[in-house]
Amino acid sequence: MAENRVSVLITCDIDPTPEASLGEKRGALQRTLELFDKYNIKSTFFYVASVAKDYTSQIEAQLAGGHEIGCHGLNHDEYEEYNRLEGSVQRDLLTRATAILRELSGKEIKSFRGPRVKTSNITHGILESLGYSADSSVCSQRIDFVSSNLINLKWITAPRLPYNPSISSAFKRGKRRIVVVPVSAIVVPFLSGALYTFGLGFMKTFFRLLYIESKKSGKPVVYILHPAEFARRTERRKERYSLRVEGFRFRRSEFFFEQDEERRYELNDRLMEFISSYPDVEFITVNDFVLKFKGES
Repeated sequence: MAENRVSVLITCDIDPTPEASLGEKRGALQRTLELFDKYNIKSTFFYVASVAKDYTSQIEAQLAGGHEIGCHGLNHDEYEEYNRLEGSVQRDLLTRATAILRELSGKEIKSFRGPRVKTSNITHGILESLGYSADSSVCSQRIDFVSSNLINLKWITAPRLPYNPSISSAFKRGKRRIVVVPVSAIVVPFLSGALYTFGLGFMKTFFRLLYIESKKSGKPVVYILHPAEFARRTERRKERYSLRVEGFRFRRSEFFFEQDEERRYELNDRLMEFISSYPDVEFITVNDFVLKFKGES
């Protein structure tokens, strides 16, 4: 996969986010599209299927702009844990979610990211049967203590480059058709939460390291952004707190984490500007990368 151009996958997770109103979240999605248009970014928007119907006009605009619609599960609740659910339950959830997103988009759904980036070999078998080509739920070499996923020891030894997983493990190479496209990480993950915690200078240095790696190996740079982070919170979170589901409370405290939605938007704008300043960077969707990986584009 080594080549001259560096593939950058700016991916968006569209979660329920009950703390913000629907109007605020729609506005945040529109601002995200405007940000991407500004830097000619083609993104994959991973939708939780049960809320996707609230964004029909946004999905239409995303498709018209050359973006991809992916699946982020059915409900994204505390029960939808793809690393532990029985196969029959997973099949029901994923079949329903895929059907909803296919109907709303009019497109085949090819890319998946599990709620709270959780997946399994069972998940991969079901995704393959449903026509998926990619899973971007694995964070290879991520070992931070602030993830909602807590410490996933299998991430530490997971292949760093995109790979076809094993039938027996989602975190080992094998012969499945689906391609795992890992989220970029060097201990800390390359995502918006790290931007709000460590700042713009840190993330620029982070990208430089990932860029150098990509030039040598062809590994894509994969970034996660939650557009609802640009929405004003109108109420406090109501769900029952769960350490297993949400991780440590301090990870999003005011002391560690940027709270102002306008400042968050500005930080992402400046990071996208920095990334796009590299002349050999190409912003592509997850599925477009997989087509390259398979030699089909």
